[in-house]
Amino acid sequence: MQVHVIPVDWQEYRDTLMAIRTTVFIEEQGVDAALEHDGQDAEAQHFLALNEAGQPIGCARLLRSGQIGRVAVLPEHRERGIGFDLLKLAVDHGRRLNVDKLFLNAQSHTQPFYQRAGFAPSGPEFMEAGIAHQRMEMMLPIPFEAPGEVAKAVIREESPDPDAQAAELKTHQGEIECRAGVLRVLDHPLRRVRIYSQLLDHALFDDELVVAALSEFVRGGPPATLRILLHSSNLVVSRGHRILELARRLASKIEFRLVPEELQEERQSYLLADERAFFLLPDYQEYTAFSNQYDPVQTQQLAERFDYRWQRGQHDPELRDLRL
Repeated sequence: MQVHVIPVDWQEYRDTLMAIRTTVFIEEQGVDAALEHDGQDAEAQHFLALNEAGQPIGCARLLRSGQIGRVAVLPEHRERGIGFDLLKLAVDHGRRLNVDKLFLNAQSHTQPFYQRAGFAPSGPEFMEAGIAHQRMEMMLPIPFEAPGEVAKAVIREESPDPDAQAAELKTHQGEIECRAGVLRVLDHPLRRVRIYSQLLDHALFDDELVVAALSEFVRGGPPATLRILLHSSNLVVSRGHRILELARRLASKIEFRLVPEELQEERQSYLLADERAFFLLPDYQEYTAFSNQYDPVQTQQLAERFDYRWQRGQHDPELRDLRL
């Protein structure tokens, strides 16, 4: 079955959207109609899924705050990826809102679905309309052409760089695409690479091509440094790791630190090249990622979070001893 997911206007499609939501939320799930009609629809961007016959089978909406909600698919059309298509379109539109993150309140039993789509849990579970919910968030790269003074500052300082003309945000799904995203960001770092990876993910970073790119970078000259933040080195030590072998040979260029336990709430994993390129996994346990070879604003935001933990990080005796 071919499905089309399109943005629609609330005034024109109100009855169609409400028919789907009434079936799913009010009739099927027992949500109070007063809660379903929250007065925010007129200001929201709505999305509609149509089957090959043009019949409406699903919907979603996006608020200006960056909140995605009212994701609903009629029962007879579920398990076909329609909800994911609606969510993807909402995320694509959300990137244009100039917010630093998108968020949603997922029914707790649907949390794995949203995690596969790149959202990470935030805060404790809570009750809404008598149903257990979990707030989930997706951190967004800030567009290069940001509004106001930020855009002016970035363009003034960075526009001489030819990479500014090639800035493009890419999405990566699965291990293979994510490794390609890492290599994309490692295409031409000059001075500094930072890696924040809770367990130094073997699928991404213990790859021959990735380590070859890092080796070429750190051997490129005296200014080149590679800093790696981990939550634990147990897996790296027990399984071995190509980056660890590289660090044994180039100890002056590569340094590991462990994030203090009280700062280990971070679920994002990322790689930063200089102050301009990033690869970002919103949840380190899910292979859905974003990369951009030129986004100095987003890269700087991630660098500040990295440096805060780096300054408070600790040297790991196991890693240090292995390098002697």
